[in-house]
Amino acid sequence: MTRSTSSLETFDFLELLYMLAESRRTGVLRVYRDQEFQAWLQEGRVMHLEFGALRGVPALTSLLADPRGRFNFEEGQIHPDPHLDTDIDVVAMEALAELPVPELLLQGPARVSSPERVARMLWTLRQQDILRDVEAGTPLNELAQDPDARQMLSRLARLGLLVPRKSRVARLTVAVTREVKRVAVIDETIMRRWREDLGRHVQHIAVRGPQNEVHVLPVTVGMTAGPQLMLPPELLVRTRLHVGDAVLVQPAAAST
Repeated sequence: MTRSTSSLETFDFLELLYMLAESRRTGVLRVYRDQEFQAWLQEGRVMHLEFGALRGVPALTSLLADPRGRFNFEEGQIHPDPHLDTDIDVVAMEALAELPVPELLLQGPARVSSPERVARMLWTLRQQDILRDVEAGTPLNELAQDPDARQMLSRLARLGLLVPRKSRVARLTVAVTREVKRVAVIDETIMRRWREDLGRHVQHIAVRGPQNEVHVLPVTVGMTAGPQLMLPPELLVRTRLHVGDAVLVQPAAAST
């Protein structure tokens, strides 16, 4: 029986495998060349990888090192004796670790696009520190000066798990509030947008005043703050800002 196949010349194989896994497909993805590659999935889980005499992650590494051939996906097929039962991210990260480090196109601050997926992976203490540095907004080009960090970050970016951080700056007008103490208030819409951009809750803000002075303040959400930075009297005194001042506000990593 003739199978309908497509060429990897027009497909990124790793993206193709991810598309099938994320769609929770069951079946076998075959690549035909001098030796046949097989990736068996069951409801999106990677159950078996085979490429000639290679099994498991080395099979995937070998194909990614030279991703060519024609492929097809046979829906509904289940491997009779699988050697794996794992998440696509785990095998992809391990396979990429054995290949030359991909170019790290992201240079500035970035964020993890799926904290849930990253949390399912096993990280060393050093790698956990790197993830915290990413979360804190450290530019990737600074972190990548460490070769081990560069490899880790390059693999995460290759899998779409690191994306540019869009830390937007808000232009607000200073106003006074007596409903809170020792904390600034920003409109809920702005806070939600920052949370979506950063992938985390914003607890502190950096406020640039009229003289280019910068203040880092704790912040909370206000439902009706609008385009205003609401400050209680004690913060007005501390910052020497005045009601009506135009300021630039953006998320900060922590209080200083």
